[in-house]
Amino acid sequence: MYLRFEKFSHRDGQHRYLVLSLTPTLFGDWCVVQSTGPIGQPGGQERRNYCPTLDEAQSLFESTRERQVKRGFVPIPVQMGLF
Repeated sequence: MYLRFEKFSHRDGQHRYLVLSLTPTLFGDWCVVQSTGPIGQPGGQERRNYCPTLDEAQSLFESTRERQVKRGFVPIPVQMGLF
């Protein structure tokens, strides 16, 4: 799973992005990766959370998505290439 969010606040001067992804690891665990940072500027952070089961990882992914939407981030449709 892969979701991209953006947040624009002209009053506060914030232009930020957030990318959430859910991927399997080589050892059978699942990883929820959260990357955030300012749009158009250097810098950013990446957080990785490892979960032993897919259900636990999906629950963490959904709770993170809901929390970020409440903070003002808007999902942006991303078309991924076939090749």
